[in-house]
Amino acid sequence: MAKLNKRQIIIIIAAVLAASYGLYEFMSGGISSKATKTNKSDSGSKNIVMDSLTSDLIKDRLSGVDVYVISRAEADWHKNPFWERNSYREWANKDKSDVKISEAAPVAKIVYSGYVEAGNKTMAVINGVEYSVGDKLEVGGYVLKKITATKVILNDKNEKIEKEIPIQE
Repeated sequence: MAKLNKRQIIIIIAAVLAASYGLYEFMSGGISSKATKTNKSDSGSKNIVMDSLTSDLIKDRLSGVDVYVISRAEADWHKNPFWERNSYREWANKDKSDVKISEAAPVAKIVYSGYVEAGNKTMAVINGVEYSVGDKLEVGGYVLKKITATKVILNDKNEKIEKEIPIQE
């Protein structure tokens, strides 16, 4: 038999100790089985179970920090931390640009809310309706020119200009 080094000897001793303790617990019936046998025979076993359950629930009570974290997580997020910087800037500036346009002339509200890419076909969901590139929108005199995941570019036939509409989730 080959010589065992110090590490192997320590592992073997720990394994033998764990196995002997397990055998002892199995043969003696263990402390937990004795306690459950006495609890079952007691007439007040329901009270003991309820007391242990109550003490367990009291141990797991939420602290002030936990309550604060949960309340902040449930609150509405005004800034989405997962947006790219440019996408967020477009979204934040959309209100400012809409105000300037609405003061000049009443414009139909256009909401780009979805991007669908299936195989080689790309579609945009605008005002709840799906459009492909080249389709005419139901609102105004707009034609869909380009679709990306973050914005759509519309061609206004009346004013002969292009408008970028960022996605709004």
